[in-house]
Amino acid sequence: MIATLEDCPVDTITVDTMIKGPIEVPADKVITLVGPLLGFEHLKRWIIYQTDAGPLYWLQAVEDRRAAFCLIAPFQAGIKVDMDITPADAHDIGAASADQIDVYTVVVLDNDPGQIRTNLAAPILVSARSGLGKQVVLEDPRLPIRFLLKDLGKGGAKAG
Repeated sequence: MIATLEDCPVDTITVDTMIKGPIEVPADKVITLVGPLLGFEHLKRWIIYQTDAGPLYWLQAVEDRRAAFCLIAPFQAGIKVDMDITPADAHDIGAASADQIDVYTVVVLDNDPGQIRTNLAAPILVSARSGLGKQVVLEDPRLPIRFLLKDLGKGGAKAG
């Protein structure tokens, strides 16, 4: 007998998102933060999803629909930046190496499109393998806390 997808049900949860309303998410796509998201220490379970293809994502708290943040995957967006992720940080999220870590930064939305920015010094690290993540603060003066996204259109923006 050949197994089909119908024979292997995937556990899902419904997450009430700020942007799309309720969505079904595979339970194994829920990320547990092992370190707090700055300012939201009480929220531990999150999902990351997209509304359109590209380097922009949404980080949504599972427990609170009002806690949602726009993210950018800086490397996917073409931001040329070196982030020194420590072995301890990789270990904390269950990643054996840097290639097992997805990196995101929080986007600050602004009414003035020229002021939309991201903080490259406080990335969110996620290991899809383990389902764990954490936000880290990198003490590197080359990483701006106010990287303007309008600079992305200037031939591969370099931070620092």
